[in-house]
Amino acid sequence: KGNNEATLDYFDYLTSIYHRNIYAERNPEAIPNLGDNGIDLAIADKKLYVSLSGSHRVEVLDVETSERIATIAVNNPRHILIHEDYAYITSYLKRKQQKYGEQPLGELVRVKTNDMSDVRKITLGCQPDEMLYFEAENASTGGEKETLLIVSNTGEYNSPKFDNRLSVVNLENFVQTSYIYTGTAPHSLAVTGRYLYVGTAGNLKDEPPSLNILKDKSNLNTFTSDWVRDELPTLTFVQMEDTLFMIKGRRNAFGEILERDFVKYSTKADEIVSRFVSDGTESQIENPTSLAVHPVTHDIFITDARSGTSSGLLYCYSPSGVQKWKIKTGIAPCKVAFVEK
Repeated sequence: KGNNEATLDYFDYLTSIYHRNIYAERNPEAIPNLGDNGIDLAIADKKLYVSLSGSHRVEVLDVETSERIATIAVNNPRHILIHEDYAYITSYLKRKQQKYGEQPLGELVRVKTNDMSDVRKITLGCQPDEMLYFEAENASTGGEKETLLIVSNTGEYNSPKFDNRLSVVNLENFVQTSYIYTGTAPHSLAVTGRYLYVGTAGNLKDEPPSLNILKDKSNLNTFTSDWVRDELPTLTFVQMEDTLFMIKGRRNAFGEILERDFVKYSTKADEIVSRFVSDGTESQIENPTSLAVHPVTHDIFITDARSGTSSGLLYCYSPSGVQKWKIKTGIAPCKVAFVEK
């Protein structure tokens, strides 16, 4: 949340105790607390990375104690992906950094995770956001594997002329090699085999949200649109093997969610196979902002920002879609990450 109201909560699976605002408790010298507008969390090598877009930084914490280790300065940081020895952070940059009439492009920032050094930046599309890492063979190089990062460019600053491109970044030399064209305002990403799944938000007017399915038809890692599933208006999804846990829904011109549903989409069968909220409690969830699936128990967690100005809620559902519990969080919760112990 803004106004330096971002907080960090922790749920202990072993004790079933929910701890609120642990950052402020364990970093009493930190002013002003955690920061402004928390967006994403990532965990690797016993470190917790927290992106704070309004504070223009990423906080690096000890994942066990939540004590601050380091701070990475990034203009309007968004999502974080850790791969091997580097953290990759998408950056919207600041509006005032763009000259009048220019397309407001964003950046991808790379930082070495062992000592937060070797900071490098490359320019991507308009307001880069979510990321997907994968390795794939390239027929043009004799079947050698490429290490690629795909980044969704939302174009949020360009409303109503949102971006419709995904940036393809070769991680070996850290350069953007190409764009993949998809629907308007892409966000969530998943890949299975030679198929790339992209959730697009549309333009809040005549183009609705949808699930775009792209195929690499030539084995050159050059995905092209195969079909668009308009009947799957996608607010967000997360991937668990061959299943996309998807929040379906539509928004009005003000971004308010008008309808919502919680479904499992099988990439193998190319259809919705079940609902992961199946006990009639979906109407309780007012403003879902994110979801996560526990890698071991397969419990499903849904964050609900509600009004966005007061405490939100975290819901936990069993794999069969029955609500196990819900609990009050800080303002506008938006991300869940799991710590293995």
